[in-house]
Amino acid sequence: MSTISPATDIGTLDQAIAGAQYVKQSIAALTAETASGYLSQNFAGLGTNAAVALNLSAAVSANQAALGNTTLAANLQLVAQTALGQINKIAASFAAQASTAETITGSISTLSQQAQDALQQVATLLDTQVGGVYVFAGQDSADPPVPNPTAITSSNFYTAIQTAVAGLASNGAAATTASALSIASPGGTSPFSATLEASGQLASVDLGVGGTVALAPLANANANAASAGVGTTSTGSYTRDILLGLASLGSLTAAQTTDANYLPFLQSVVTTLQGAVTASSTDIGALGDRQDQVSSAQSEITATDTALTSQLSSVQDADLTQVSAQLSQAQTQLQASYQVIASLSQLSLAKYI
Repeated sequence: MSTISPATDIGTLDQAIAGAQYVKQSIAALTAETASGYLSQNFAGLGTNAAVALNLSAAVSANQAALGNTTLAANLQLVAQTALGQINKIAASFAAQASTAETITGSISTLSQQAQDALQQVATLLDTQVGGVYVFAGQDSADPPVPNPTAITSSNFYTAIQTAVAGLASNGAAATTASALSIASPGGTSPFSATLEASGQLASVDLGVGGTVALAPLANANANAASAGVGTTSTGSYTRDILLGLASLGSLTAAQTTDANYLPFLQSVVTTLQGAVTASSTDIGALGDRQDQVSSAQSEITATDTALTSQLSSVQDADLTQVSAQLSQAQTQLQASYQVIASLSQLSLAKYI
């Protein structure tokens, strides 16, 4: 008769089964680590490192949000600078052409039509979008700053200036210039959206380490530049001045070229456009400075993100080489446990009676 008692056999079998269950749980945990790459699926499973991982995760999330802001800001600023550059070139081109038209009066009909086309182009550029965001609309970024830009030559703004220019011969150059300037100035007949005119505010983005930076100028106001000749040849906004200048040129007719007021009025338009070119160049330069600020913030935030991610990885990421070895060992151990259980299960009380 065997010297092993039935009670001991049963206890040993229960222990073997319990041990196998423990090994199976270990295999499940190690398999999950292999699949996810993490030591645990929740912070609680990290033990003493849970608080550290929680704090680092919050820091990583905040840092990545700031990085997303800088990326958005950089994209918007680049598009804004490109659009402003095109607007600046258009204004410079028509200032030069209008200067030539002072002596070649027969060219005004062609110049007038070109100015109307350019007016639509500038209005469309002021409605430039990035991902559904109107770049020059400020905080009202979901609405176009210039409603229906392709139809601006049918707008109240254009027809009001056209009416003023039509009275050039009877009212004189100075009065016509003043009238057109009043129409285009704030409080006049605006080509811009009512919201932008009433409560337009610059849009800005929080760069985190880099502070807050404004994105792009408003379509109806300068950001950094100061326009010269405000009240005489400027509305105080280079975009308004460019729209005014193009609308004025677009309203001139060949019949007006023989009037004594034609050249003085044309010169005032040239002065307005030239001033707008100077002011817009200043804002384009300032926008470039803000791009440098964003770029610097991006570099710093990226470096911080790399450091934080590395720290978090050291706390919560699994060492897959080590986990693979542990998993292989556990699987071998489980097979051995099954063999022990199979062997013990063949023992019964009947063998010892």
